[in-house]
Amino acid sequence: MAYHYSISKCRICLVSIVLCILCAGCMSNNGAVPGSCQSNCAPGAGVSGVSVFVEPEAGVQPIINAISSAQASVWVEMYLLTNRSIMKALEEAANRGLDVRVMLETHPYGSGSASPTEALDRLRAAGIKAQPASPDFALTHEKCMLIDGAIVYIMTSNFTNSALGVGSFHNREYDIVDSNAADVQAAQAIFQADWDRTQAQFNDANLVVSPVNAHHDITALINSAQKTLLIEGEEMQDSVIEQAIIDAARRGVQVQVILPMPNGVDSNAAGIAVIKQGGAYVREDARLYMHAKMIAVDDRTAFVGSENISTQSLDHNRELGIILADQEVITTLQQTFQQDWGDSQDV
Repeated sequence: MAYHYSISKCRICLVSIVLCILCAGCMSNNGAVPGSCQSNCAPGAGVSGVSVFVEPEAGVQPIINAISSAQASVWVEMYLLTNRSIMKALEEAANRGLDVRVMLETHPYGSGSASPTEALDRLRAAGIKAQPASPDFALTHEKCMLIDGAIVYIMTSNFTNSALGVGSFHNREYDIVDSNAADVQAAQAIFQADWDRTQAQFNDANLVVSPVNAHHDITALINSAQKTLLIEGEEMQDSVIEQAIIDAARRGVQVQVILPMPNGVDSNAAGIAVIKQGGAYVREDARLYMHAKMIAVDDRTAFVGSENISTQSLDHNRELGIILADQEVITTLQQTFQQDWGDSQDV
């Protein structure tokens, strides 16, 4: 994101101090500090040199290939893991002698008849180090995979059939593949801290981490929009983000938002009404289930991650996302958005 360096040094120092206090002060649901930034906590300008694969078109194979190519380790921190092909790939990696670790949320919504406890038991039986996610958070909703401590997958996709194009019910998802050393190191530090039930320490302004800096960074990203703001999300349930969207529309930004087509009562109805009244254009996807969490700003910056636009997701869950500046990736995000916009219906 662009910053105005005409601000005096004193003001910059003051803002940095305040942001660090806010960042370090984020609390989990049990009162423990779940993580802190070691930099000034301001959002980064975005990472380049990354790639994206789009679901459901890409299917499960990119994940299987990544696990199969691992030489030393596969670490997974995931909300839902039910796809049998991925479980088999993890088991085969463990059989090759790799350090395979899996953390799963044990009380997820929307898991159907799948039991996270049964999944953990199956993984352990195959020699995988598997354990429940940290109880320090309301939910571990993160979707992250680390390969050999060298590549991090930061995803909107759970490891489920609907997320990965298997079966008849398909989601829209975006999955980032990132080998930037700083991003990988920070993601690995977060995983290790959650594994050990300790406080995560990281120094990477491009990572968007709940409950540490996500609310601030996503608000700042939306506030930086000057011309266009494209949002795909599953939820619209946070008054701070809704106000930022309204403020963008009122300063002349073209704001387009795609949310899921409801099946019954629309839990996003109140948020939709607020941002529409403020000038945002809103549609609901009639072809795919809109599970993606993506924000694209002015053809130059984007966010992809597990964070929903909800207060719980931003302030109480463990979530992981990333700020992007890679132009090829941003073009793919924008083109996919426009396809989805055409497939969606006005609210």
